[in-house]
Amino acid sequence: MRCAALLTLSAVVLLAGCTSTGPAVSAPGADDPGDGAHLRAEGLVFDPVALDVDPDAECAGRASREALAVLDRAAWPELGVAAGDAVLRCGSADGAGWRHIADGHTGDFGELAELVGAGWEDVAWFAIDRALEQPTRVEEYREDILNYDVLVEHVDGGEATRSWMVTVGVGLGSGQVITAFPDEQR
Repeated sequence: MRCAALLTLSAVVLLAGCTSTGPAVSAPGADDPGDGAHLRAEGLVFDPVALDVDPDAECAGRASREALAVLDRAAWPELGVAAGDAVLRCGSADGAGWRHIADGHTGDFGELAELVGAGWEDVAWFAIDRALEQPTRVEEYREDILNYDVLVEHVDGGEATRSWMVTVGVGLGSGQVITAFPDEQR
């Protein structure tokens, strides 16, 4: 039985029937907070309290190949892609995985985080999870990499004021998360 991994601050989360081995993401903030400034992706509102993660601490002292989390990955029938897992490894700054995202995209995610008074890691984790579980679109980047994209909107006064397409690159054969980064749309 598959289950969505739950976000926690604990070092390791093991739930009966789950394959997650690290901090992971549930579906917080399902209710729209109204007119207050917030981030939203595919109908889910980012909740910085519920999504308070520290993947850097989770990866401290861990080898690059160690899994930080195993996340659900949506099917995309248009490309013949079945649902499955996406493994987010601790990785390396010059390679792939969490350390690569932290090294190269902290400032990118930090821009979104500042808008709602959150940490960049929390926003990155939310966007990665939403892109994999409920993508806005999936595109072939290369024959061995798929980009799972999700539109993240900054909502203020009930209206989307800015938006970013967050791309999560996943290896087709390995199911490994390679990178994740936002690209402002408007």
